Amino acid sequence: MSLTLSLILPKEHAVLTSVLAGYFEETASQARIDPGDRARQMLHRKDVIAFWVLNDGKRIGFALVLNLPDDRRELSEFSIFAPHRRHGFGRVAAEVLFQEFPGRWRMGISAQSPSALAFWGTCLSVLPGVTELREGAPFTELQSKSYSFQITGPTHD
Repeated sequence: MSLTLSLILPKEHAVLTSVLAGYFEETASQARIDPGDRARQMLHRKDVIAFWVLNDGKRIGFALVLNLPDDRRELSEFSIFAPHRRHGFGRVAAEVLFQEFPGRWRMGISAQSPSALAFWGTCLSVLPGVTELREGAPFTELQSKSYSFQITGPTHD
């Protein structure tokens, strides 16, 4: 497994739109979210970093990170595409992402996705560098709960 992150470029708007369409159907089908508008917004906001999750150079997922005030971050959207799930890619992608940006994080968990709830509940408890893990109230009516946590940076000898 050679998992890396790669910036999603504005010229990849159409690809991100198609990916987000499936993602929102899975995680927020009752919401009226236009995938094209959301992709455009995420690719052009200065406070957002959009990544493809790559395995051996092939897209297997994505992550959208919001940079919040006070040096905090929010994992706004995260997905490993269905054919690549249950192979450990999500955990490794989360570890790579969080270690790239140590500090304070938060995320909301979709109420429509029990698998996301199970994944993050387990993943955050075993990832290296996760401290001060707390469960909280959802940020929106589409979520079941939220997590906040601290990521410590890598240790250098």
